Amino acid sequence: MNKIKQNKITFTLILSAITITFSSLAILSLPVLFNYKSKLVKIENNFYKNFKLYLNSSGSISYKPFPKPHLLVENASLSLHESDKSPLIKTTNLKVFISLRDLYLRSFRNFISTEISNTNLYIQLLDFKKIRKHFYESVNKPIFFKDCKFFIKNKKDKVIIISPVKKINYKINNKTKIKNFFVQGEVFGFNFKSDWKRNYDQPNKSLHLINLINPSIEIKNLYEFKSAKEFKGFTEIEYSQDKLKYELNFNNNELKITSPLNKNINFNTEAKILFDPFYFNGSLKIKNKKVENIIDNLILKILLYDEKFLGNINGNLKIEFIDLNNKLIKNGEIDLVINQKTVILKKANFSLDKIGNINTTISFSEHQGDIKFFSKNHLVIENHIEFAKAFQVGSKKVKNIKDIYFNLEKSIGSSDFIISDIKINDIKNNNKESNEIYLVKNIQNLRSFVREVID
Repeated sequence: MNKIKQNKITFTLILSAITITFSSLAILSLPVLFNYKSKLVKIENNFYKNFKLYLNSSGSISYKPFPKPHLLVENASLSLHESDKSPLIKTTNLKVFISLRDLYLRSFRNFISTEISNTNLYIQLLDFKKIRKHFYESVNKPIFFKDCKFFIKNKKDKVIIISPVKKINYKINNKTKIKNFFVQGEVFGFNFKSDWKRNYDQPNKSLHLINLINPSIEIKNLYEFKSAKEFKGFTEIEYSQDKLKYELNFNNNELKITSPLNKNINFNTEAKILFDPFYFNGSLKIKNKKVENIIDNLILKILLYDEKFLGNINGNLKIEFIDLNNKLIKNGEIDLVINQKTVILKKANFSLDKIGNINTTISFSEHQGDIKFFSKNHLVIENHIEFAKAFQVGSKKVKNIKDIYFNLEKSIGSSDFIISDIKINDIKNNNKESNEIYLVKNIQNLRSFVREVID
């Protein structure tokens, strides 16, 4: 009796499972038979109501039950404005996720989300103003991008940036009232994550976090907009041992940039920028950096430039170097003028600790990918006793030395440098000069060569 009862239960369970499975398949498959093209106008109109994007389709529309019920629009154009002559996005793989209830009622009113995948997207720089307006003014259902590639074009319709994007999540959390635009992708060979947030309880504020994976760089931006003519912001950047913090205040076509007084910050800036016409006047203080890193990374990029990237930039920039990580050079300063797509180095001066100052003229040369740094230098000795201590020579031998002229050369990326054309005291009537070329690898080498020249 128990065995018969157990068999009945087993049969009932199997029959129920079969019924549920076939019923589910039938329910999911029935919408395939519907002609969605006949509802194209309704789908396009409701697409805008849900996502605040204008949809125009010239291809087929089909229903796909898996992985979630959705409509597949095979030839879609999306625009931010109905009157746009050219669409913002063209794709052959637009998915519109929809509830089964809405699907069977044929209302097509409440879409759940939309996804664009495996698509090349061409965006003009001018489009970013429209996109920003969508961020701040539109209330939309979730929009997703998956495995797409973005091509950013300039005014001349030339591609200037190519960015493969693994995913973009653009949505609003209805519980927390936070709008979020998250991007995970690659730009200029760097993998990055970007997370922009805006809380509708504080609609004038936005938070933007950027993380570069390798090298590890964290950027935090907090902005508060009062109007189109006035906003303020705070930027914090962390890279290895470097910390940068900036406060920004924009008012009536003028942007002021300041850094808080903090010992842990080794990049401080003060700048004033006018936008019409464009002109800036600023200063940058760099603390506790190696001299060779300053030459290879900062000065190189400033002086070995491409004119087309300068555009209409005009202004003055003073860069101060403080507490440099060097046994001789501790502080320095360079003054730059940018005018008519030209960078002019007006002055470069470095301080040798307790010894004196070096006035220098800097240049770079490039040949077959090899970049070299050149400088012509004039060392003014203010304390011959300290000079004698630093270079381990007799103080009597350097007592009457006031000026030393020399040239310095190094390949970018190398810590070794070459010293040549050494002249002591008056450049026209030298007391001593050397035509030797000295390869310096460390401070001991340098001291030995100095003693050789002086003796």
